[in-house]
Amino acid sequence: MAIKIGKHSIHVHSICVHFTNALYPVALFFLILSFFYKKDASLFTYFHLMIIATFSGPISYITGIIEWKKQYKGAKVRIFIRKQRLGLVLLGLGIGCTIWYGSHPDVLKDFSVLCILFLFLNFAIVPTVIYLGYLGGKLVFGSAH
Repeated sequence: MAIKIGKHSIHVHSICVHFTNALYPVALFFLILSFFYKKDASLFTYFHLMIIATFSGPISYITGIIEWKKQYKGAKVRIFIRKQRLGLVLLGLGIGCTIWYGSHPDVLKDFSVLCILFLFLNFAIVPTVIYLGYLGGKLVFGSAH
């Protein structure tokens, strides 16, 4: 999905994806910092970056679907099916972690089973984002790269 501005084409999906996929790891960086520095500011930053990433996620997903239908005529091949499913997984993880922390910010106060589960779900975002990026790279640059 490209928008023409003068001579230039702005690829909305690429911008949305890179924005979202960069915010999640940065949010997790601030989550890690909160354990070392015990600062509420780190958790405040984590939570607000998660909100922004989570709200931008559906835009990335929808523009990806539009791009797939336009560019690839909705071809039902494995790479697109994987990207669509993993995109939904990423949306679910982002929404779940954001809502969980927003409704129970004390989940990180003690090192309980719920805390470990919460951290696991957060860090499950990283391999999901990496693999989605890998699949996207295969589409853009070809399987030789």
